[in-house]
Amino acid sequence: MGIAIAIANQKGGVGKTTTAVHLAHALAAINNKVLVIDADHQANTTVYFGYDPDILEEEQKTLYFALLKEKSLRDLIINGNPALIPSSILQAQADIELASEPFSSEVLKEKLSDIKQDFDFIIIDTSPNLGLVTINVLSSVDTIIIPTKLEKLDTRGIPQLLSTITKIQRRGNPRLFVFGILPTQVNPTFTLERAVFEGLQIRYGTSTRIFPGINRSTTFGQSAAMSSSVFQLAPESPGARAYYQLAEELLCLKN
Repeated sequence: MGIAIAIANQKGGVGKTTTAVHLAHALAAINNKVLVIDADHQANTTVYFGYDPDILEEEQKTLYFALLKEKSLRDLIINGNPALIPSSILQAQADIELASEPFSSEVLKEKLSDIKQDFDFIIIDTSPNLGLVTINVLSSVDTIIIPTKLEKLDTRGIPQLLSTITKIQRRGNPRLFVFGILPTQVNPTFTLERAVFEGLQIRYGTSTRIFPGINRSTTFGQSAAMSSSVFQLAPESPGARAYYQLAEELLCLKN
């Protein structure tokens, strides 16, 4: 069975999509079959892959139609390595509509069980909230990576997310664990960022791994604009090497 990984933080703008896309590409580059699921109604991952969310929505080929319209996830996969299950703005309705579903937090888990054996890794990009879609994701995955910028406002949501994870572990997904907190858009020369990083280590470091972080780089924005990845644009850059290293560490989960 494949390893399912959520990229989650209810704070927006912290690098969730960048992490989901580049971690998926890094895992694919080291001979893994990878699927990315865009579970965010903003559909940034879908656009990053070069697809138009509005067209895919018209064709009923986005995640919404698996969660609420009885389509299988397999019917939505856009082939490639990494492959993609896209999203669109229609996904914003899912939090409300899922509330009327029996066992509403388990819908994605049921759907995901049909395809987990087809992939080595499944990376799920989540919305910047803890709504029902995100709860569905956390109820379905094996582990979670929490990206965050090293700014106080961006780390304030981590305690609530960790509390939610604890409840999900207790109530329905005991295998779920936090793989680590990943600082993103890091400028190592900024004194304030170093202080926030040290604060993360003090507060969470005894129970949760704090990764060294992904340095700020214009190549990430350039690769997004080109619907590409930093591995194609600047394969020897520090950002590319950092995501390769994170991918290598995830391989331990397959053993």
